Amino acid sequence: MAADLSQIVKAYDVRGVVPDQWDESLAELFGAAFVELTGAGAVVVGHDMRPSSPGLSGAFARGAAARGADV
Repeated sequence: MAADLSQIVKAYDVRGVVPDQWDESLAELFGAAFVELTGAGAVVVGHDMRPSSPGLSGAFARGAAARGADV
């Protein structure tokens, strides 16, 4: 997916239409980037009740874990 990040990354959050703007592959990249940028050793990941949420949160967790964070 070639995402236009300016459409989904806002000042205080990340929002996008699933799967058009935001999908599991992008969520995994965001998880990895989060750990790279923050140096977090541990990350807690949660989600809401939307049907796409478990897949997106799982992908974020995989990305964070791939960079060495305890998730």
